[in-house]
Amino acid sequence: MAAAKRSPKNPLDVDPGAIFAFRTSPLHPDSPPGTGRFGALAVVGRAPEVIVVAVFDGVWDRVPTLAEVRDHRVLRRRRFAHTGRPAVFACGVEDTTGLKELTALGTAPLTAEQTKLAAPYVSPGSVGTSFSTLALADADVEGEWRWAHDREALLREQEAVEERRRLAVEAEKERYAARLAGLTWEQLLAETPFERWTPSPPFPPAAFRRAAARRVHQACRELRDLGAKPRKPAVRKVLKSLVLWFNTADQAAGWVIETEEREDICLVLEELAHVAGHPSLVMEADDWREW
Repeated sequence: MAAAKRSPKNPLDVDPGAIFAFRTSPLHPDSPPGTGRFGALAVVGRAPEVIVVAVFDGVWDRVPTLAEVRDHRVLRRRRFAHTGRPAVFACGVEDTTGLKELTALGTAPLTAEQTKLAAPYVSPGSVGTSFSTLALADADVEGEWRWAHDREALLREQEAVEERRRLAVEAEKERYAARLAGLTWEQLLAETPFERWTPSPPFPPAAFRRAAARRVHQACRELRDLGAKPRKPAVRKVLKSLVLWFNTADQAAGWVIETEEREDICLVLEELAHVAGHPSLVMEADDWREW
C-alpha cells in the first residue's frame, strides 16, 4: 500500500524544508489591534513525536513569496532578557497551529544553519532544546519587531501585563486565605476533590480520579474523628497514610501524577493539615511522596 501523501497546508504534516508564512497577532490586550505584519517559519526537523521549527528573521507587510523568505537567516531573540538565542523549538505532532492566515509557500533545501540548529532535537539524548506550541513563532516575530521598532510602548504594555498578573495573584491569595479561615470537615466532605482532572488524557483515568477522591474523603473522616484538637502525631499518621496511598496508586496506574496533579494533591494536603490544626505538617509531605 502506498504511503499517505502529506498535506502541504500544515507544518505538522510536512517534511523538513517546507516553508510557511503567517500573519502576526497583537502581543497583549493593550497592544494596537491588527499588526499588519507577516512572518515566516520553516520545518527543519522531524522526530517520531515532534517537529522542529525555525523562525525566519524577516518581517513583511503582506504574505511574502518563497523567494523573499528562503534566503533569510534564523531569527535571534533579543527582547527583554534574551541574549541572541535562535528562535528554534520543537512542538508536538498533535499541536494545533494557533497561527493566523497560515500560508504554505513551498519548499527549499535546509541551510547549514538550519541543519545545525535542528540537530539537537533529532539526536537522542541531546540537551539544550526547547519545546512550545507553534504560536511561539508568532510571539517571536511580533515581539522582536516591537523590541526593535516600538520598544517603549512594548515595555509599557509588559508592565501593565505584570501588574494585572500581580493583582490576580494577590486576589487569589486573599480568596484562599478566606477559604481556609472558614473551612470545615463538613465542607471538605461535601466537595469533590480533583474535579478538574478531566478529560483523560491528559489527566489520569477517571477511575484513578474517583479513587483519589474517595481516599481523600476517607482521610477527612479519619481526621474529623480525632476530635476538635487532635494531637500532631495522630494527624501526621493520617496524612502520611494518604500520601503513601497516592504513591502506590500512582505506580499501579503507570505514573500518572504529573505537575498539575501534584499541585492539586499538595493543595488538598495543605487544607487537611490546616483544618486539623497542624498546618506545618504539610511541609513533611515531600519526605513521604514519590511523585
